[in-house]
Amino acid sequence: MDWLTPLTGLVGVLVGAATSYLSTHQAQKQQLEDARLVREETGRIATVAANAHALTALLGHVRKMPPDSALNDYASAEYDQLLAAEQSWAQELLEYLEPARVAALEVRDEQLRTLLTDGLGWIHDWEWVELGPYRRSREWLMQGTIHHLLECVFAWRRCDVALPEPNGRYLRYKEAWEYAEEVRRISFEEAAEGRRNR
Repeated sequence: MDWLTPLTGLVGVLVGAATSYLSTHQAQKQQLEDARLVREETGRIATVAANAHALTALLGHVRKMPPDSALNDYASAEYDQLLAAEQSWAQELLEYLEPARVAALEVRDEQLRTLLTDGLGWIHDWEWVELGPYRRSREWLMQGTIHHLLECVFAWRRCDVALPEPNGRYLRYKEAWEYAEEVRRISFEEAAEGRRNR
């Protein structure tokens, strides 16, 4: 009996089935990978759009900031009006900051998310940032900070290898904020020490 012919046929069928299975499996795996990449890209585009919209709206509000009452000497009545305008502007600022903070939390990249949340935190704390040696308006420094944040968001969108280097205004505002934070920390520690010594 010739058993070699059926065996050869069976081996051929098995090899064909295995080849078919492997190529189908590979094609399905590639389709799943392509679908995952499309989802990631769609998510990235939506995240960038939300951040760009929120940061641009925030930038528009910062441009409307009243003159900085700390930079010049004003007559009493003029100073009171300026403080009232600053307080009104500050209340509205929160309406622009919150959407930007929420949009920042959607960013999957940890470095960019941290950069955004830190920068927005500095803008939130604008009142107690001492500009001292810079003698520049907070508006000028905040605008530079927001511009840097926007540049970084779009660099991430383009999948650049690294985020752009910070501009000078961003660096100055960061330094002023860090100095103010250190002063607050020291004041808190001194007050706590004073309470313990009573």
